[in-house]
Amino acid sequence: MKTNRIKLVVLSATVAAGVSTAFAANAYINQVGYRPSDPKQFSLVGASGNVEIVNASGQTALSVTPGAASYWDASGQNVQLVDFSELKTAGKYSIKVGGQVLRQDLVVKDNTFEDVLKAAAKWFYYQRASMALESQYAGKWSRAAGHTNSTVELHNSAGSGSIQSTKGWYDAGDYGRYIVNSGITTYTLLSLYEHFPNYFKSLKWNIPAEGSLPDLLAEIKWNLDWMLTMQANDGSVYHKLTSLGFPGDVMPAQDNLKLYVIGKSAEAAFDFAGVMAVAARVYKPFDSNYANKCLEAAKKAYAWGSNNMNVHFTANPSDVSTGAYEGNNASDEKLFAGTELAITTNDGSYKQSGTTEYISYWGDMKGIATYGKATHASVFSDAGEAKQKILSTADGFVNRTKSGFGVVMAKDDFVWGSNAVASNQGVWLLHAYYLTGDEKYYAAALKVLDYLLGKNPLDMSFVTGYGTKSPMMPHHRPSTSDNVTEPIPGMLVGGPQPGGEDVGSAAEWKCADYRTGQAATAYTDQRCSYATNEVAINWNAPLAYLAGALEAINAGFAPDFAAAGVARKNVTAQSSSSSAPQGSSSSSAVPASSSSQWQPPQSSSSQWNPWNPASSSATTAIREVVPAAMQGDATPRLRVKDFKLVVEKNGKRYDLRGNRLH
Repeated sequence: MKTNRIKLVVLSATVAAGVSTAFAANAYINQVGYRPSDPKQFSLVGASGNVEIVNASGQTALSVTPGAASYWDASGQNVQLVDFSELKTAGKYSIKVGGQVLRQDLVVKDNTFEDVLKAAAKWFYYQRASMALESQYAGKWSRAAGHTNSTVELHNSAGSGSIQSTKGWYDAGDYGRYIVNSGITTYTLLSLYEHFPNYFKSLKWNIPAEGSLPDLLAEIKWNLDWMLTMQANDGSVYHKLTSLGFPGDVMPAQDNLKLYVIGKSAEAAFDFAGVMAVAARVYKPFDSNYANKCLEAAKKAYAWGSNNMNVHFTANPSDVSTGAYEGNNASDEKLFAGTELAITTNDGSYKQSGTTEYISYWGDMKGIATYGKATHASVFSDAGEAKQKILSTADGFVNRTKSGFGVVMAKDDFVWGSNAVASNQGVWLLHAYYLTGDEKYYAAALKVLDYLLGKNPLDMSFVTGYGTKSPMMPHHRPSTSDNVTEPIPGMLVGGPQPGGEDVGSAAEWKCADYRTGQAATAYTDQRCSYATNEVAINWNAPLAYLAGALEAINAGFAPDFAAAGVARKNVTAQSSSSSAPQGSSSSSAVPASSSSQWQPPQSSSSQWNPWNPASSSATTAIREVVPAAMQGDATPRLRVKDFKLVVEKNGKRYDLRGNRLH
């Protein structure tokens, strides 16, 4: 995919700090942390007996019997899953089995993934073309502006002449800019804002402001502005803006290779149209003129693509060797664009039939169209079909988490960019959660982030700068050539996959063979490994979505189409140094949201505690929420079933609205 002259650095054989090397047993955890109120799980290999979780004072906070071992064919390991959901007190803990300390870095904390979200989103700022990154924003990763010449010549594959084009995000570890990959990336970030606008209106992560735009929209606009420059007057959209070959291992300002606008394609036109249709909705409250500009551009691109369905970028021209993002069938991109235009304009002529049970990637946008249909039931007649496909696939993902490493990933998912597969599986699960409010989908989405942040057989977080052990040598030119030891934080590396496309001799700027024979461990933290250790905008976007949505949900927000109860109350945990009993909590105010959230009645005598149904305040709460039809001689009781709060009476279960649960 991307090659460059690199200096091979041998991967250190050290073990993550906090993990003992003296014993065969290993515990694999989310190294960033777990939310006090969330379901919590880690994986255990090579151990026998109960697990003790010990607090900073040396006291056993929780003792757990692990589940039965099961085989995970992706890593060739027998794994036990340890559920420690009952640990609800914030703090740092050790994990012990048979008196042996397996690790000392288990963290329970509130706002668990906020820092990961901010770093994943801020990484797009570090990828900006045509802008100097000032130290007040970029810190020690500040740099001069690269690729500032706005006049770009058209390659003969795109016509003749030149265009004016600046801004945009560098695509990956190289300095190319690609419309097709910008399509799914920009859509994912726009949908994150559209689903949780009230959360992201005030969330900031120290990037240059643009007027009154929230940080997330200011960042997205930097790439939208570039995308708009890539549309020709007839509505067509150029495929990419790159040099003829990949640059050397240099900073952006030192890349002096001539840039070209290369090719056109129906895929680029439809990806562009779909993104601009979403942007028209999202930016309208802030800048109606900009929103209208995006919508008109979307309509023109859609019309051109519809009349040029046979125009594809099937391979690079003979003198070009940068990323191709090729395609030979634009029907899925057209479905995506038409779906988003139908939502924005309410024009039925854009509607098309079609849904899928498969998650999307840059080469197949049908899954994103399925999201659009399922979440806009009043617009699409096949919304029910879309919802059922989302739920069917999500159910399969949930089942995968019940064995092996307790993660969603299956052996066949370990392809190039496997961590993006995982992230998009998490986004899919969250859509299932939005549509139903079923806790099993929320819990499975959490396990995706657990996997990415350390609960994996490599015992490492795949996000630079986060976790006990994380990548230090990603395939990323700025991180390689900036003379800063630590890589830019917040980058999601591609992850394990057994293809070995970058295995070869050092003279070819490739890696020694790092393959292990197991899909989930075929990875190396070396700069030569563009097949496992490169970074890319379309990988970081679903990571940002996953972490951002989980934080927004726990801050009390939900998409306006979501089922009742999706927004969660973020329970503030007691500190582990507190004398309060484990499991007690205090409530925090829930921000205004487009979706209402059920609030438990409060007793003046004590804190309402759903985890203690016997408490007097809990009994008061039960009687207030139980409809008259359910009340009688028998006392209704609160129960927790599959992480969901229910009311039980006479052996039957009801939700908190009084609906019978089957």
